[in-house]
Amino acid sequence: METLTRDYNIAEGYFKILNPLNDGVKLYLLKMLTDSLVSENTEKIEAKKSTLFDLFGAWKDSSDMDDIEKVIKDSRTNTKTRNIVSFD
Repeated sequence: METLTRDYNIAEGYFKILNPLNDGVKLYLLKMLTDSLVSENTEKIEAKKSTLFDLFGAWKDSSDMDDIEKVIKDSRTNTKTRNIVSFD
């Protein structure tokens, strides 16, 4: 709570300094502050999107499904010989 009070005190100090400025300058400062907030929020949203897309995968390839299946099957290796034992 102390930090919030200190931040409000700083904001009040800036307001006292900026209050005598003409309306055009105040609007220009307001636009710059607003643009900085919008830019920061847009960057945060884009960062969240990229993080979200990193959580799941998608096969990025122009090959069709049959080619992908063949590549996967051909890449499998099995060097063990299995002897099936009958339970009789």
